[in-house]
Amino acid sequence: MSEIKKGANVILVKDGKILILLRSRESSWKPETWGPPGGHVEKGETPEQAAARETFEETGLKVDPDDLTPLIQKTNHSYGMVYFYTTDKFSGEQVKLSHEHTGFTWVDIDRIGEWDTTLQPDELAVIKKSLLSF
Repeated sequence: MSEIKKGANVILVKDGKILILLRSRESSWKPETWGPPGGHVEKGETPEQAAARETFEETGLKVDPDDLTPLIQKTNHSYGMVYFYTTDKFSGEQVKLSHEHTGFTWVDIDRIGEWDTTLQPDELAVIKKSLLSF
């Protein structure tokens, strides 16, 4: 039996805003759309470890897996299991994008509808509710 694919994403919070990244035109999944840092869970990694690793690879910002708060765990029928975490604890002077992305912004969750994002309405609802605790 094949192992289910897993992905992990981090909603980074700063001053009441969340970080979204613009996927490159060459991206194999949803090119030129905005979304949080994240990616595949590698063999031997926990979803939290993958979320922290992907965040660093894609943004240059360091996140401790122990500082991640679980938000959503759901089966995405086109992918597999997807995990979302949030934190306002991270280090790094500024965002340093990887080759996978061409832009970034810190956006107010109430204005997220103005952006073409990878986030689904149920995910946005949970993210918005979680921001009340920051």
